[in-house]
Amino acid sequence: MKRVSRSLHSYLTEYAARHPERRLLGDCAGWLTAAQVCARVEARARQLGSCGGFIALRAYRTAATVIDILALQVLGAVAVLTDPRQKCGDFLGDSDIPVSAVIDGEELQVLSEVKTEAKPDPRAPGFIIFTSGSTGKPKAVMLSQYNLVSNLLDSQPLGDYRADDIALGVLPMDHVFGLVLLAGICVLGYGLYLPAEKDIPSILSAIESEKITRMNGVPSLYMAMAEQRDGYDLSSLRVGFIGGGPWTPEQFGRMEDRLDMTLIPVYGMSEFIGIACADFHSPREVRAKGGAPFYSMNVGKILLPDGTEAGPGQIGEVCVDGPARMVGYFGDDAPREPLLHTGDLGYLDENGYLRLTGRKKDIIIRNGVNLSPRRIEEALLAIPGVTEAAVVGLPDERTGERPWAMVVCDRNIDFSAELISRLHKNEIPAGIYIVGALPKTASGKQDKQKIREVLETWKA
Repeated sequence: MKRVSRSLHSYLTEYAARHPERRLLGDCAGWLTAAQVCARVEARARQLGSCGGFIALRAYRTAATVIDILALQVLGAVAVLTDPRQKCGDFLGDSDIPVSAVIDGEELQVLSEVKTEAKPDPRAPGFIIFTSGSTGKPKAVMLSQYNLVSNLLDSQPLGDYRADDIALGVLPMDHVFGLVLLAGICVLGYGLYLPAEKDIPSILSAIESEKITRMNGVPSLYMAMAEQRDGYDLSSLRVGFIGGGPWTPEQFGRMEDRLDMTLIPVYGMSEFIGIACADFHSPREVRAKGGAPFYSMNVGKILLPDGTEAGPGQIGEVCVDGPARMVGYFGDDAPREPLLHTGDLGYLDENGYLRLTGRKKDIIIRNGVNLSPRRIEEALLAIPGVTEAAVVGLPDERTGERPWAMVVCDRNIDFSAELISRLHKNEIPAGIYIVGALPKTASGKQDKQKIREVLETWKA
C-alpha cells in the first residue's frame, strides 16, 4: 500500500464534488449530504478563523462535533478532544497544554488569538486524544491527519468496504477508533450515523432504522447485541471491526451467527492507530482465534527482554513503526525511537499472525514465575455461562502476587472444578468476584484500575 500525504479536507471536497447528494453524516437531527457537510465545514472554519494553536473541544457524539473537528483541520489548529462527561480542565490541567480556545457545543470561548499556517501540514499534529488511564495516568497523544489517512488506506482492502456503506458511530469521538471512523467519511466515503444513546436497545434500533451496514466495537458490545437482538431487523448489518478485549472462538461464532455479520479482528492503540488487522476473506476459524498480520505499511517485530528479535512462537514485546504511529506525546521531547514499544506482549505464529498474550505491566509474578492475566481470562471465558472476565494481580505476603478475578456469569459455577483442567495450579485465581457488569472505560474496554480497586476492597 502506497503512503499518501493528503488532508482530510482535500478528500472531503473531492468526494462532495463527485457525490454531492450522498448521505454522509447523520444524527438524531437528521442527515447531511456530502455537499452539505463540505459547505458546513468550510463555513465553520471561516467562523473560527481567529482560532489557532490548541483548541479544546468537548467531543460530543454529534454531527456538529464532527463539523468542528474537520473545520479545525482546515485551519491547521490542533483539536484537543476531551471526554464530554468531564470538564476540560480534568485532563488539560495535568498536561499543561496551552489552550487558546474552548468549544463546548455551540459555545466558543476564545482565550487568546494564535496565528496558524496558511497551508496546514497533514503530517503536523492535528489532534490530541488522551489514553484511557485504565492502567495509569492518562497521556496526551498527538496524532496527525496523515496518521488517520494512512490507517484508513491500510484498512480499505481488508474491511469489505462498499460504496453504499453506512457506519454506526458508537465509540466516543475522543477515542482513537471513534476518531478514525469519523475521518473515514472523508477518505473512504461511507456514511456515518451517530446515535444519541449508547444503550443496546438504542443501538439495535439505530441499525434497523438507519440501515447500518458496518461498525467498530469491543467484544462486550457485540456480545450484548447478540443476546438482545431478537425483535430487531438487523439484515442490513454486514461487517464490523472487533478489538480491545479477549473472546473465545465459541463466543466469536455466536456473535457472528446471532448478528449474521462478519467480524474482523483488529489491534491498535491511541499511540499507533492500526497495528494489525485480519482480512474479511479469512474463514471464521482463522478470525475467531483473534490473531492478525501486521498492516502492510507497518514494520512489526517481537522483541525479547535482551532486545533480540523473537522467533516464531516466542513471547516478547510488540514493537512497531509505520505511518499510523503518533507524532508523539505532548510535552515529551525525548528522541524518537526507531520502534514504538507498545507494552503489549505477544508472539508470531507459523503464519506470521500476531497473537497477543497480555500487557507487560499486567504480568503477575508469583514465586518468581510470570503469569499471564489474559491466559487466565480466556480460561474463565471458556467456562459455559461466563460472559466477561478480568484478572489482576494483588500483593501476597508469601508468593509476591496472586491472580484475582472478576467475572460476569449467568449461572452457579464450580470454578475450582472448571479451572483445574484449564490452568496450572499457580494460575488459578485466589478469589473470583461475581458481578453484574465489569467496570468499563468510555470506549467499552475493561477498566483494570477500577477493577483492581474493587478486588482489593473485596479481598480485604
